[in-house]
Amino acid sequence: IGCGACVAACPNASAMLFVGAKVSHFALLPQGKPEAARRVMAMVKEMDRLCFGNCTNETECEADCPKEISITNIARLNREFFKAGFFSSAK
Repeated sequence: IGCGACVAACPNASAMLFVGAKVSHFALLPQGKPEAARRVMAMVKEMDRLCFGNCTNETECEADCPKEISITNIARLNREFFKAGFFSSAK
């Protein structure tokens, strides 16, 4: 889903819930492991390029999400981004 309800509800106009959900989805797929680091770096860089704000844990996105996507996906996004930047050359 990419409806944008989370971005509209967020006081920071953050797209981290949506991007986090996609990164979480991809991180759980075994066939995506070889390009996982490169993919997460590209997704976060694109989110930054488009000037979406950062998450401040207001949880408005979670409350308004029609698919009930949890903000724990933002934590996974941050974890995957850290791993990609620290353990790989996918910068």
